[in-house]
Amino acid sequence: MTNAHVVRGVALTAIAVSAGALVLLLRPAGRSPLISIYAEDLTVYIVQALASPWHLFASYAGYLQLLPRLIGQLAALLPLHDAALVFAMSGAITASAVAAFVFHASAGHVRSAGLRALLAAAVLLLPVAPLAIADNGVNTPWYLLFALFWAVLWRPRTRAGMAGAAVIGFITMASNPLALTLAPLLAVRVAALRGVREHAVTAGWALGLAVQIPAIIAARRSRVGETADPRHVLAFIAHEVVLPAFGWHLDWWLQAAVGRKGALLVTGVVLGAVLGAILITASARVRFFAAAALVTALLLASVAATLSWWVTILPASFTAEPGSRYSTLPIFLIESIAIVAVDAAVRRAGDRELSARLFTPRTLAPGARPARPRAAAAAVIALAVMLSVGWVTDFRNPHGRAPAEPWSQVTATWLAACGHSADGTIRVPSTGAGYVRIRCSGLRS
Repeated sequence: MTNAHVVRGVALTAIAVSAGALVLLLRPAGRSPLISIYAEDLTVYIVQALASPWHLFASYAGYLQLLPRLIGQLAALLPLHDAALVFAMSGAITASAVAAFVFHASAGHVRSAGLRALLAAAVLLLPVAPLAIADNGVNTPWYLLFALFWAVLWRPRTRAGMAGAAVIGFITMASNPLALTLAPLLAVRVAALRGVREHAVTAGWALGLAVQIPAIIAARRSRVGETADPRHVLAFIAHEVVLPAFGWHLDWWLQAAVGRKGALLVTGVVLGAVLGAILITASARVRFFAAAALVTALLLASVAATLSWWVTILPASFTAEPGSRYSTLPIFLIESIAIVAVDAAVRRAGDRELSARLFTPRTLAPGARPARPRAAAAAVIALAVMLSVGWVTDFRNPHGRAPAEPWSQVTATWLAACGHSADGTIRVPSTGAGYVRIRCSGLRS
């Protein structure tokens, strides 16, 4: 590949990532993410980065969250009034970069560039994303899980690709311990691929685990002692993964029409029929992919809900869903299964058409061509309809930042407090730490 091709590829990727980030910034309804800071981005990452700079490996909530710490440190280095912009842009760019990576890494399973673009769009337009994970720093690790899943299935041929896979493995595991749920898939990779060069992602993941474990031990906070009832976990999967699988608005419209149980029945039957047809009729390669995605989705949702017992009992509303972040990877993987299966159908149809062109007798009427199998066209149309329902109706959704105080008011309060501080510091609340002290000299306005 020439330098010109590399430069062109980098430029196109940068443009795509920028466009994707813009799309994500438009999705949350209510207050713009550019003027408010969401949840722990304010109460943990920015205040602790200001109070104790470069403590990147400090645990929070019982584990290490490296990427949010890095984003918080970046925000702390810049003028204070830019912090909300830094968190929102970092979250949007991370998700958009994940979408670009998925487009590239999925080429071995999705031959059609158009369907790979659809897969990348599934990252950006995930129906439940605006509820919590879009456009903030604290929830960037949930997007990283999307990238890690595809990195595990990817076989990069260049050193740059292997380095990228290793970085994804490391940063994901060092930011979210639920990356452990991909261990079975990594074990299959290790068993199936013998070359050392094949295991960059595994090495990165293992290194991330090596820094995650000490953080978990040092935190001295275990969630294993109090876990959710298995029945509640199954209910969580049914209501928070299956029900909104085709769209958050559609979920609530169905519940309003036929009740919660009826909506679950309708969604479950449709989803079961689609997945069942894929598992029964698809090729061995597609069936393996579908099985790997389903096992990963169920394992992550089950482990997450079991350890975070409260999400299984707190009620959901149209504007808030406890534990919605735990449903994001499972729903994305369901969409991935559908896209991979449709691509395989289109590929088979193309092979049949080529075969017909080669072996059709010359007596075929001039200008006539063998009919493309209708099943592939129907599959593409069905896929487009299925995905567009959620993507269109859920493009703008409520976000948990809606009641958050505008960042300008927070900074004004801090600077006013500095004006009356006797020792040049201010005391601000910090989740998990009670309060921290920030030096006023470090607050650059």
